[in-house]
Amino acid sequence: MNPLLVANIANGARKFFSNRNVQIAIVLLILYWVFKKKIAKAIRRYRERKFDKNEGNSINQLAHQYRAAVNRSGIKWMINFDGTSEDEIKALAHQTKGKLQQVADAYKLKFNESLSDRMRKELSASDFQNWWNIVT
Repeated sequence: MNPLLVANIANGARKFFSNRNVQIAIVLLILYWVFKKKIAKAIRRYRERKFDKNEGNSINQLAHQYRAAVNRSGIKWMINFDGTSEDEIKALAHQTKGKLQQVADAYKLKFNESLSDRMRKELSASDFQNWWNIVT
Protein backbone atom coordinates (compact mmCIF):
# COMPACT_ATOMS: atom_id res chain seq x y z
CA MET A 1 0.00 0.00 0.00
CA ASN A 2 1.18 3.51 -0.82
CA PRO A 3 2.68 5.20 2.28
CA LEU A 4 1.31 8.61 1.23
CA LEU A 5 -2.19 7.20 1.02
CA VAL A 6 -1.87 5.65 4.48
CA ALA A 7 -0.54 8.95 5.86
CA ASN A 8 -3.45 10.89 4.32
CA ILE A 9 -6.01 8.43 5.74
CA ALA A 10 -4.38 8.59 9.19
CA ASN A 11 -4.30 12.39 9.08
CA GLY A 12 -7.97 12.55 8.06
CA ALA A 13 -8.95 10.11 10.82
CA ARG A 14 -6.95 12.14 13.37
CA LYS A 15 -8.78 15.33 12.34
CA PHE A 16 -12.15 13.58 12.45
CA PHE A 17 -11.63 12.09 15.91
CA SER A 18 -10.14 15.29 17.33
CA ASN A 19 -13.46 17.08 16.72
CA ARG A 20 -15.09 17.70 20.12
CA ASN A 21 -18.61 16.85 18.93
CA VAL A 22 -17.44 13.53 17.50
CA GLN A 23 -15.69 12.68 20.76
CA ILE A 24 -18.84 13.46 22.77
CA ALA A 25 -20.99 11.37 20.42
CA ILE A 26 -18.59 8.42 20.70
CA VAL A 27 -18.52 8.63 24.50
CA LEU A 28 -22.33 8.78 24.64
CA LEU A 29 -22.66 5.77 22.34
CA ILE A 30 -20.19 3.77 24.44
CA LEU A 31 -21.97 4.72 27.67
CA TYR A 32 -25.34 3.76 26.21
CA TRP A 33 -23.97 0.43 24.99
CA VAL A 34 -22.44 -0.32 28.40
CA PHE A 35 -25.51 0.72 30.41
CA LYS A 36 -28.40 -0.18 28.09
CA LYS A 37 -29.51 -3.13 30.25
CA LYS A 38 -29.50 -0.95 33.35
CA ILE A 39 -31.43 1.76 31.51
CA ALA A 40 -34.03 -0.77 30.35
CA LYS A 41 -34.30 -2.17 33.88
CA ALA A 42 -34.79 1.33 35.33
CA ILE A 43 -37.54 2.08 32.82
CA ARG A 44 -39.20 -1.25 33.64
CA ARG A 45 -39.07 -0.51 37.41
CA TYR A 46 -40.55 2.94 36.82
CA ARG A 47 -43.44 1.45 34.85
CA GLU A 48 -44.06 -1.22 37.49
CA ARG A 49 -44.06 1.34 40.31
CA LYS A 50 -46.53 3.46 38.38
CA PHE A 51 -48.71 0.38 37.84
CA ASP A 52 -48.34 -0.88 41.41
CA LYS A 53 -49.46 2.48 42.81
CA ASN A 54 -52.99 1.61 41.68
CA GLU A 55 -52.76 -2.14 42.34
CA GLY A 56 -56.15 -2.26 44.03
CA ASN A 57 -57.75 -0.57 41.04
CA SER A 58 -60.18 -2.88 39.23
CA ILE A 59 -58.61 -1.96 35.88
CA ASN A 60 -55.21 -3.21 37.02
CA GLN A 61 -56.78 -6.33 38.46
CA LEU A 62 -58.41 -7.06 35.10
CA ALA A 63 -55.02 -6.65 33.38
CA HIS A 64 -53.49 -9.16 35.82
CA GLN A 65 -56.39 -11.56 35.31
CA TYR A 66 -55.94 -11.44 31.53
CA ARG A 67 -52.26 -12.23 31.98
CA ALA A 68 -53.08 -15.09 34.33
CA ALA A 69 -55.57 -16.50 31.79
CA VAL A 70 -52.98 -16.57 29.00
CA ASN A 71 -49.98 -17.50 31.15
CA ARG A 72 -51.32 -20.31 33.31
CA SER A 73 -47.99 -21.25 34.88
CA GLY A 74 -46.99 -17.66 35.69
CA ILE A 75 -43.53 -18.27 34.22
CA LYS A 76 -42.79 -15.47 31.77
CA TRP A 77 -40.93 -17.50 29.14
CA MET A 78 -43.67 -20.16 29.12
CA ILE A 79 -46.42 -17.75 27.99
CA ASN A 80 -46.50 -19.23 24.48
CA PHE A 81 -46.45 -22.85 25.65
CA ASP A 82 -48.59 -23.32 28.76
CA GLY A 83 -52.09 -22.97 27.32
CA THR A 84 -54.90 -20.45 27.53
CA SER A 85 -58.17 -20.49 29.42
CA GLU A 86 -60.70 -19.38 26.80
CA ASP A 87 -63.57 -19.59 29.32
CA GLU A 88 -61.75 -17.28 31.70
CA ILE A 89 -61.01 -14.83 28.88
CA LYS A 90 -64.68 -14.84 27.88
CA ALA A 91 -65.70 -14.07 31.47
CA LEU A 92 -63.10 -11.28 31.61
CA ALA A 93 -64.41 -9.89 28.33
CA HIS A 94 -67.81 -9.28 29.93
CA GLN A 95 -66.14 -7.49 32.86
CA THR A 96 -64.02 -5.43 30.44
CA LYS A 97 -66.96 -4.24 28.35
CA GLY A 98 -66.77 -0.45 28.09
CA LYS A 99 -63.32 -0.30 29.75
CA LEU A 100 -61.18 -1.85 27.02
CA GLN A 101 -58.92 1.16 26.48
CA GLN A 102 -58.18 1.54 30.19
CA VAL A 103 -57.49 -2.19 30.62
CA ALA A 104 -55.34 -2.26 27.47
CA ASP A 105 -53.31 0.72 28.73
CA ALA A 106 -52.78 -0.93 32.11
CA TYR A 107 -51.82 -4.23 30.44
CA LYS A 108 -49.29 -2.48 28.19
CA LEU A 109 -47.86 -0.54 31.13
CA LYS A 110 -47.35 -3.67 33.22
CA PHE A 111 -46.43 -6.31 30.64
CA ASN A 112 -44.99 -4.16 27.84
CA GLU A 113 -47.17 -5.65 25.12
CA SER A 114 -50.55 -4.91 23.61
CA LEU A 115 -53.57 -6.71 25.07
CA SER A 116 -55.20 -7.12 21.67
CA ASP A 117 -51.97 -8.52 20.17
CA ARG A 118 -51.73 -11.03 23.02
CA MET A 119 -55.36 -12.03 22.50
CA ARG A 120 -54.70 -12.52 18.76
CA LYS A 121 -51.80 -14.83 19.59
CA GLU A 122 -53.71 -16.83 22.19
CA LEU A 123 -57.17 -17.13 20.62
CA SER A 124 -58.35 -18.58 17.33
CA ALA A 125 -59.66 -16.09 14.77
CA SER A 126 -63.31 -16.78 15.65
CA ASP A 127 -62.64 -16.67 19.41
CA PHE A 128 -60.75 -13.41 19.00
CA GLN A 129 -63.63 -11.93 17.00
CA ASN A 130 -66.09 -13.04 19.70
CA TRP A 131 -63.88 -11.49 22.40
CA TRP A 132 -63.59 -8.27 20.40
CA ASN A 133 -67.37 -8.08 19.87
CA ILE A 134 -67.94 -8.46 23.61
CA VAL A 135 -65.38 -5.88 24.79
CA THR A 136 -66.24 -3.18 22.23
